[in-house]
Amino acid sequence: MSSKAELLITPRPGVVVSNLTCFSAMVMWSFAFPVAELMLQSWGTVALVLVRQLIAVGALFLFWLYLDGPARIRSADWLGGVRVGGVGFGLGSIMFLVGQSMSDAVTPAIAASMMPIVGALLEVTLDGRRLRPRLVSGIVFALLGGLLATGARMGEGNFGWGSLLCLFSVVLFAWATRATTRGFRSLSFVGQTTITLCGSLLVVLAVYLLMLLIDIPGTAIGIHDSRHVLLLLFTSIASLALAQFMWIRGAAGLGILLASLHVNAVPFYVMVAVVLFLGESWNWGQAAGAALVAIGVLLAQSASR
Repeated sequence: MSSKAELLITPRPGVVVSNLTCFSAMVMWSFAFPVAELMLQSWGTVALVLVRQLIAVGALFLFWLYLDGPARIRSADWLGGVRVGGVGFGLGSIMFLVGQSMSDAVTPAIAASMMPIVGALLEVTLDGRRLRPRLVSGIVFALLGGLLATGARMGEGNFGWGSLLCLFSVVLFAWATRATTRGFRSLSFVGQTTITLCGSLLVVLAVYLLMLLIDIPGTAIGIHDSRHVLLLLFTSIASLALAQFMWIRGAAGLGILLASLHVNAVPFYVMVAVVLFLGESWNWGQAAGAALVAIGVLLAQSASR
């Protein structure tokens, strides 16, 4: 590819497309949770994360090679991509798992619901965004909706070191998303997704090998019959590779603050998935939480026009 082509900037998608893309990313991501619940009955946590990322990166790399060609891949900022993806997505995901193991099921859900606040702080601090009343109202609605959708109560959380690790991992994820969409705009969205997930994979692989070396639980390769392999392929490609690609694309159009509002509806999508596929009962509280998140998205974006 010519040097002139390398200087091209990937255009940001429009608001409607970006919202639909973020929505689709969260729906695809939500399918990973019920599948992970089944897989983790025999698989170690870090082993499952590692294999999912290996499959996802492999699929994304092949598509990137087909889409942009080997010359564009060779000229990409691999060092920067590994740094952003390794710290933000790789270290962030490990910290979230460790924080969850040190706390309980409620604390990580509460930490994840803080994503819009983290997004707001990043844009106010780094981009000079002004917090207008409607924008603040939208963030509050999304925060309350996220807490309601998880079924979490603030009094139930175990607010210790585990909660701090979970919250810091959310900060890293938000930072990495912003850094990806702003620092690699000369790459296609597939390239941005692939190069940063490669960094994440390297960190997860290093942690996995260290755990094997000092014999820490979480490295077991569990059942891998045809059913489990199909589920693993589906969640790796759909709920990680495709979802991450759509998330990066949507966040590029909306910015990390507005994109992060969509994250708080994920517990509702998970609930819908388990109702459809596992026969669980419908939860109207979680549905109400998703409605509040939707109101928050509309309020926040109306304030940005």
